Amino acid sequence: MKNALTEAAQASPAWHSAGATVRFVLSEPTVEVVLDSQGKETDAPPTHRLAIAWPDLRDIAAGRRSFLRALTGRRFSARGPVMQTLAFGQALATFDLKH
Repeated sequence: MKNALTEAAQASPAWHSAGATVRFVLSEPTVEVVLDSQGKETDAPPTHRLAIAWPDLRDIAAGRRSFLRALTGRRFSARGPVMQTLAFGQALATFDLKH
């Protein structure tokens, strides 16, 4: 999962444009990773935190659910500046999560 997420972020121009450093706290199964604005794993302090189940993240990436619908449906929790959260949230829809 970590590799799939990293590869997807690195390949997404929308992720790069969002400019966020995000701590992903994934469940089902449990994995935690911090990705910078280029999609690389980093030890830098994150600007955002996203706690989400892997199946829900895959649904967003596959277009089965929008980021905003998942947010309002409380499918995950996000912390950080709102506008940048919406920008990286939209970028998640461009991810190709094959795993």
